[in-house]
Amino acid sequence: MEKEVILGLPVAVATLDEIIAELPEHLQQGDKTLYLSINPQIALHANKHPEIVDLANKATYGIADGIGIVKASKQQGGKIKERVTGIDLMYRLLAFANERKESIFLYGSKPEVLNDTVKAIRREYPDVKIAGYIDGYTALSGEQVAAEINKVKPTFVFVALGFPRQEQWLAEYYESCDAKVFQDVGGSFDVISGHVKRAPDFFIKYRLEWLYRSLSSPKRLYRIAELPLFMFQAKKWHKANVKLK
Repeated sequence: MEKEVILGLPVAVATLDEIIAELPEHLQQGDKTLYLSINPQIALHANKHPEIVDLANKATYGIADGIGIVKASKQQGGKIKERVTGIDLMYRLLAFANERKESIFLYGSKPEVLNDTVKAIRREYPDVKIAGYIDGYTALSGEQVAAEINKVKPTFVFVALGFPRQEQWLAEYYESCDAKVFQDVGGSFDVISGHVKRAPDFFIKYRLEWLYRSLSSPKRLYRIAELPLFMFQAKKWHKANVKLK
């Protein structure tokens, strides 16, 4: 899979369909498959967390989770044409698991959100086997959560702790977890559970979902301000590294 480097992080040059099409081969070969969301916020702040930068370089796919990543690719003459949002990828992985009757493990979010996520998945994907779930407010340590996962050996692990906690947990434990596919999913449980409404089709169609979510939640307004900073830093990083080659 071809990759581009944006602000120091590798991002897959691939559509959602292409990413899903390669999953059966990964599973057949017994590879650990890690999907890591790369959005402007993560790209701006990942350098504060060396373990996350290392994780991004190990990831099977850094997905272009946001229009800012697509625009940065265009800005530096790249080939990324389509954003691949974490929620869309999770829906496709759940559909894949449902079709093949695979098992999943859910880790993160508030207890009430997680419980409603489990109910929604059981309703919408009846053939998915939910091997276990632990909320993000558990008293268990990260190591103990990994041990619980290893007891049930799921195929898929979805981690919804928010940046940077979910990436830090994956960086420390995903390689030792007895599971095959991992994804950091941010606020996806909120949407699947129905606690947060996804953007209307208009915003999704015109790639403005980030704007809708930011305007809907005052806590996310800072992301609007960070987008121009991300574009500036991405351009600056690209110019500096092109000169070095």
